[in-house]
Amino acid sequence: MKTVILAASSFAAFMAGPALLLTAYLVAISVALSTLGFVMTIGSSAMWRQLAVSRAVIIAGAVGLVRPIASLGINAPGAPALLPLFRAAPWLATSLFHGFPGIVLGAVALLIAWTIRRPAAKAA
Repeated sequence: MKTVILAASSFAAFMAGPALLLTAYLVAISVALSTLGFVMTIGSSAMWRQLAVSRAVIIAGAVGLVRPIASLGINAPGAPALLPLFRAAPWLATSLFHGFPGIVLGAVALLIAWTIRRPAAKAA
């Protein structure tokens, strides 16, 4: 019985191993490209660099929490335009597909930071 259990667990591990490695690779590529787009957007903003660190971390964390759902909404309109590019230049299409949501969410983070930093109008 011990041999059967060890053989079955070995089979399962070696069957699932490549799939898990491929999944980890695809998630890492997606996260890296989206993060690169986000950093390019906020890194070029002087206003973002002047924010308090705690405020910047809170805004970026909140945007990061909504990133999986927001990226679906951001990519849905542009996916048909990218399909021909996936055939011609797959690396460019993949970079645009995963990087563009990061750029848009970086702009959203800047908009949130801008609305928080604006001085409130004084009531008369």
